[in-house]
Amino acid sequence: MAVDRRVARTKKNIYIAFFTLLQKKGMDEITVTELARAADVDRKTFYSHYQTVQDVFVEFKQGVYDKVAEVLDECETRGAENQARLNAGESMDRAEDLAPFDFVYFYDTMHQVMVENLPFFEKLSRDSSSMFLKNDFKNVLKQAILDKYPECPGISPYTQSLYTEFIAAGTISMWTDWLHHKQVPMEEFRDSAIEVLREAWKMGT
Repeated sequence: MAVDRRVARTKKNIYIAFFTLLQKKGMDEITVTELARAADVDRKTFYSHYQTVQDVFVEFKQGVYDKVAEVLDECETRGAENQARLNAGESMDRAEDLAPFDFVYFYDTMHQVMVENLPFFEKLSRDSSSMFLKNDFKNVLKQAILDKYPECPGISPYTQSLYTEFIAAGTISMWTDWLHHKQVPMEEFRDSAIEVLREAWKMGT
């Protein structure tokens, strides 16, 4: 069912306001009144979508979970298509990053999620008091991967869970560390991050 554009726009404004306020104070300190004001909506409009400020973050996490699940499916589809092209004798740059799982697409799409919610990730990158937020976000990514790959041949469920924890936590830490320090240009970071993700994924699958 198509989402009403006005509703989508209102929720986007609330997200932006929420993450902007989150840079200045803890989530429990943000009131509905100031969040509505920052989003340029009235309290009635806010309450037509959410009951509490925390509900905004809950919905955000669910949206990220849905996006990750969608991306994992697409990465498999693209990876299989790329593998078929390689099997047919076609030459392909960065073949290891593209088949049988498209890590380039995975990184680029997840990076776009970060860019679209930059205030949130900037908060995670520089504020040690936001560890619970980072942990929440890491768990969303971890659960999406576990739901997509509930079993891996030759690996116990517990070991698989540890590998997935490693991948999810490492993914978040790489991005937030780069945001905080920016030791290298984005393109160099992108190439290195894709390589690290590929190797970590191989260990866990």
